[in-house]
Amino acid sequence: MLIIPVQNKPDWRRPPLMCFALIAINVLMFVFYQGGDEERWQKAENYYFSSDLPVLEEQRFLIYVNEEHPEWRVQVDAMGEDFVYREMLWNIEFHHWLLPQLASEGEVEWLAQRKRFADLRDRVSTLALGLVPADPHPAGLVGHMFLHGSWDHLIGNMLFLLLFGLSVELVLGGVWLAAFYLLGGLAAAALHMLVDPGSAAPMVGASGAVSAVVGMFVAVYGVRRLRLFYTLGFMFGEFSFPALLVLPLWLGKELFGYLYGDAGIAYWAHLGGLVAGFVAALVYVTRRGGIHTLPVESRDGEAGLPSGESHALQRIDHLREEGRPEEAARAAMAALRQFPHSVALIELAIDLNAVNPDSEAYHRANLSLFGLAEEAGVDGRSIATAYYRYLEATSRPRALTDRACLLLARRAAREKNWDWLEDLLHRLNRQQVEHPLLPRLGMALVEHYRRLGEEVRAREILRLTQPAGAAD
Repeated sequence: MLIIPVQNKPDWRRPPLMCFALIAINVLMFVFYQGGDEERWQKAENYYFSSDLPVLEEQRFLIYVNEEHPEWRVQVDAMGEDFVYREMLWNIEFHHWLLPQLASEGEVEWLAQRKRFADLRDRVSTLALGLVPADPHPAGLVGHMFLHGSWDHLIGNMLFLLLFGLSVELVLGGVWLAAFYLLGGLAAAALHMLVDPGSAAPMVGASGAVSAVVGMFVAVYGVRRLRLFYTLGFMFGEFSFPALLVLPLWLGKELFGYLYGDAGIAYWAHLGGLVAGFVAALVYVTRRGGIHTLPVESRDGEAGLPSGESHALQRIDHLREEGRPEEAARAAMAALRQFPHSVALIELAIDLNAVNPDSEAYHRANLSLFGLAEEAGVDGRSIATAYYRYLEATSRPRALTDRACLLLARRAAREKNWDWLEDLLHRLNRQQVEHPLLPRLGMALVEHYRRLGEEVRAREILRLTQPAGAAD
């Protein structure tokens, strides 16, 4: 059974780089790291059969079967040496059963050979970075979520990561996507170890972490109706219902798989990742006011994807209309972290925080606007107006950093707003800023005053911006 969203599209103005990076890491690990497993395993196997271990351990393995796994006797009789040697080479449980016996019996040489073989064998990716519940180690807790058992395993997980991750990163951002991905993988590992603590079989795969991404998707989009594609056996189609219902459906799918599916799949790990991702993202959107971005019908009837900026503006306007200006101001600043190049959001944040012009939020909002001075699509007159309004509002213009003033001065020169440029050059001089750009900006203003015949003002700017000893 598959349930995947087919409605959301990535916003290529803010490409989902973290989602692509996670996919790339998984693919590169499989191709370049796991691709060397055959050579690693061959080295371990060659050492084993060139040592005394096959002769020494065959009878001891039969004792192990009688004591620990009498149900294996049928396989020993049916498959013979193929089964015996496979288990002696690969079975981690047999290895841990044998070592203390050899140590207590004083079998120094046998013990040394067994440990040497285990060292070679454990370089295989599934043992080096896989999660073995009976013998967990830190590398396996993280490493298992970047390993896969086959191309089918890898492609299936990466498809789900792509389909759900694009939507999640659009809302939460790349850093939180990666953080909750890792958190989901750790939760998956924890639940798997809790349910099957004695298992010596290594668990690999990003399924737990990817299930966490599905959980994030559900938490982020909540009760909004989505268009989803499904397959159930040979049936397939599309349906639309609230994203929140994906959670019980996905949980049901995993429980059904646990009861009736492949025994080699760690379904409890999937459940652990799913719940962890859902809870983590729910906490995030509850405390930070997550911005939900979904496709809607555009005015001309065609499917479109409004930016998260649009949703943020609507939410902030709604808060302001309800008479909750402080919440609106906080929401504006939170949205600004998501959309730092949105002029509309910046201006709204400035307006909402202007009631307290000495607040950090007011300064940061103005600094965001000044930082866009190089953007051609931003109106220069609006920035100049905001600059003077900011100076009137606060006695400590902390947003006018050296860098901000240089950006503004360059924009003023480009706009030929000479009064603004002169004001900025005087400010940069008071702030004792030295920069290679200043002489060029100064000469642009000097030439302007000379064209007007105002030689006194031209010389004043020349002294202000040119290095000592420079020619007139």
